[in-house]
Amino acid sequence: MPGKGYSTVGMKPAVISKLQDVTDRNYLGMFLPSTLIIMMNEIKAERYQVHSHKLKLDLTGRYNSITIRSDVKEWLQENYKISGQEYKEKYRIECFTKFVSYFLVNMIESKNDTQNNILNLKETDFKWLHNEYQKQKKVLKNEMELNFEQFIDNYISGLFDKIEMAKKVLTI
Repeated sequence: MPGKGYSTVGMKPAVISKLQDVTDRNYLGMFLPSTLIIMMNEIKAERYQVHSHKLKLDLTGRYNSITIRSDVKEWLQENYKISGQEYKEKYRIECFTKFVSYFLVNMIESKNDTQNNILNLKETDFKWLHNEYQKQKKVLKNEMELNFEQFIDNYISGLFDKIEMAKKVLTI
């Protein structure tokens, strides 16, 4: 939780544009500082990690300042201490502000990589599951005391077990 207030950080137009794109795609209706808070929390919760990508950012134009919560800036400073040397060697950066630009874009790219590996499903994609439930209900008649949610939990758990077994067999 913050509690210390707010701070500002400078960003080049190219970085703000990328941040706006990820906001529009993943957090529609949010403000840019809120997107940074959400992404920071997702990384802290280990939903994804920030990986270095092959980047060549256009850092022309004037810096624009963006107001962020102090805890976000502290988190960025912690990452600067941890990854600053790596970024200096890889991207030839010399200061915190340029580190923030590259780090945020790497964060966005890492988020995109994660999003590309997620299945997006709609409720209509699960009609087969309703049908399977009805079949099992008819076959087992009075023996089946599971409601639909319990059936789904058991059925999906079984599928995940089969997937894990298949992974083990395929990696041998």
